[in-house]
Amino acid sequence: MRKDEFKNQIERHLLTPTIFGYADANHYLVGAEDEDGNFYSLSDEQDKIVVFNSMFEAETCLKSLGFTSASLHFQTAYDEMIGNDKSSDTRITISLGEQ
Repeated sequence: MRKDEFKNQIERHLLTPTIFGYADANHYLVGAEDEDGNFYSLSDEQDKIVVFNSMFEAETCLKSLGFTSASLHFQTAYDEMIGNDKSSDTRITISLGEQ
């Protein structure tokens, strides 16, 4: 989803701005999530998914679009590696600061 559509959908309260990260990875995805948990990645003008190298870069992108908070989803495979049924998925709301 390109930036203009992304911003429009969030402003219409159809989607929630979201940063998705994974333990031990050095990249983050910025996108939006609907009420059913479907994630829509932010894409560039060539429709390639935008990947950020740090949490700071991801937050800066959302802040530049005028958002002051986002949902952070952070996953790890460690539970699965030790035989637990469900992988850890931390979901919190983070502040991006005031505009």
